Amino acid sequence: MGAAREGLNFTIPKSNTKSTGVRWLAEGEAVTVADLQIPGGFLYLCERATQFGNEEPSLIDATLRVARSSMSLTDRQMSYWPSYNSITPEARRAYLQWLSGGRRQPADAGYVFLFFYGLERRALIDAPVDPQAKAELPAIKAEVHRLLDLYGDNYSFRGYATRFLAHLDAGTVESQSYLTEPDITAVDGYELPMTLRIALGQMAVDKYPLNASWALTWALTEPNISRRTPVTRCPEQFATLFKNEFAKRFPNGIPLTRNKTKLKTAYRPASAGLSIPAVSVGDLPDVAATSGTRNKLQVIVEDCSAVLDPYSRYLGRNPDAANSLESILQLPIELWPDEAKAELEQLEQRVGGEIICMSFGELAGRFKSAGALSRDKVLALARALESMRIGLEPDVLSGSRTPKAEDTIALFAADSDEGTLRSNDAYGAAAVTLDLASAVAAADGDTSLEEVKLLFSHIDSWDHLCGAHRKRLKAHLQIQLKQPPTLASLKKKLEPLTSEAKRKIAGFLAHLAQADGEVTPQEVKLLERVYKSLSLDPQLVYSDLHSAAVRPLQTEPVASMDAAPTVASAEGGVTLDMAKIARLQQETAEVSALLANVFGEESTAADVPQIDVIDQGEDSSVEQFATVHGLDVEHSAFLRLLVSRTEWSRAELEDVASDMELMLDGSLERINDMAFELFDIPVTEGDDPIEINPDILEELAL
Repeated sequence: MGAAREGLNFTIPKSNTKSTGVRWLAEGEAVTVADLQIPGGFLYLCERATQFGNEEPSLIDATLRVARSSMSLTDRQMSYWPSYNSITPEARRAYLQWLSGGRRQPADAGYVFLFFYGLERRALIDAPVDPQAKAELPAIKAEVHRLLDLYGDNYSFRGYATRFLAHLDAGTVESQSYLTEPDITAVDGYELPMTLRIALGQMAVDKYPLNASWALTWALTEPNISRRTPVTRCPEQFATLFKNEFAKRFPNGIPLTRNKTKLKTAYRPASAGLSIPAVSVGDLPDVAATSGTRNKLQVIVEDCSAVLDPYSRYLGRNPDAANSLESILQLPIELWPDEAKAELEQLEQRVGGEIICMSFGELAGRFKSAGALSRDKVLALARALESMRIGLEPDVLSGSRTPKAEDTIALFAADSDEGTLRSNDAYGAAAVTLDLASAVAAADGDTSLEEVKLLFSHIDSWDHLCGAHRKRLKAHLQIQLKQPPTLASLKKKLEPLTSEAKRKIAGFLAHLAQADGEVTPQEVKLLERVYKSLSLDPQLVYSDLHSAAVRPLQTEPVASMDAAPTVASAEGGVTLDMAKIARLQQETAEVSALLANVFGEESTAADVPQIDVIDQGEDSSVEQFATVHGLDVEHSAFLRLLVSRTEWSRAELEDVASDMELMLDGSLERINDMAFELFDIPVTEGDDPIEINPDILEELAL
């Protein structure tokens, strides 16, 4: 064994404490040492000189000198493996002050460890042979949990204390422990929690496949699996995503092989005065020694981390905006907060039977938007809506400009194939036709019901468009009727057309203007402006308006917007000339074809996607590395398993090497070469048994 523990590495039987005047203070028992009242108990104490103090580091020898002045608790005054009898009087004073204060003040971790050494001895040495000590185990465990809450930020103490608790619990694990839900604990340095290793071994023996819950626990606690920032920054989202992905890839779970390496409960005490031999756990295999399943879990961890990367980065810069629209748009809908998913479901129900118009700001506000959304966020919102079969108009996914908060948008029930039927030439031409028609229809300040119904009937008659496109055009028309476009906004689209094409478009719009049976001066004036914009003689307006007429008839009113365009009026009823409607439908198809090469939304500076700045230094790093000190993944895993025990028989390590598909001697040589090169200390000593050098552990910092 290493020199640092030479002469200390052996067990003192419980009976020795009685012969040396050493006594254990039970929970709640108080004592006074060096004028300091120490409550709480959980201490070894002697009031006369004894050699036991050299054997138990935590023993408080009341005969030793203690400084009189009050000391700082946060200053480091002790070596790495302290003992009460060897530290300075000043350090003893500080330690007793910490005990006197109830073991809760901010303090150097050395004082916490010195106290913890006594708990280790009581639980691991006294309890197996002393019924009273065994009865104290629940209280000792509760005290360690309390200390973890207070001092768990210290990585070293957290590791030792967590392993201590796991070791105590290992003996209470029942058969088929995998049938219960696992507890997800923090990664523990260089080995999996014993409760998990026992459950995995039982799965292998019972041929019970690894399920999503236990796989997640394995992935989160396996030191040989690399985990990037999203795993720790977004734990709830990662857990949900991991389980979903596991279920998709392995719907029947993953069978675990009963490998050669046997599972042993090996506990390495924090105290230099103790040595606890490894004990076999039934005939269970140590599944952690294999790499096949671990590699599969690593792939899922990496894939889930990639999905969560944008959300993680956003939270890194905006930690208080976890549920804002800007943040959740970085996530798949399955990971959205319940409130946001409920809002989506409510919108889905509402658009089932109607087209909903609202401002874009109102839509964003329903999902707790923090302000104006960049282009990429608007696109993400449109995709989220589309995944719920909710169409958004304007169709930003086809290149339409990004709506501002005050702009009107329309939501409608999209077909299942909406996402595969993005805008094409025919659709774009029809949309521009509707824009022109809306501008003309709104010229008198009020678009009539007759004009609206005629426009909707035209959309239904455009058989050259698919149903999904006709639905979107109706939503598009709803927006145009609420916010009619101006001729100036359309002029640029019309400039490339030929004179013949412009003539056909103008004639169509003139026919459309008198569809309600009345052409107002405002409509005539606007038509003149349209003709001028098309570089046509404005006098052609009048001949076009009189080319077809509307004649009054006594008829029944229409039942719905999709029925024949017959409309009741206050004076009786009117019906549109059906021959004229057929002519208009033919003209509409011709106009759509003419516009096919000139439609399209112009991009503006506001439409340029705003790319999030990525802090490569923050999130591209790996929080938990699977590899250590330049070794590859498999040799790193071998090293971690190696140092989990104080010694191995060569036969045991041959089984480990076989499970990991490694050559034993070559692996040991490679690990020792690494240790000599970096620290000038070997990891292993001896040939059979093969001992683990305790001095290397802190240097390795696994």
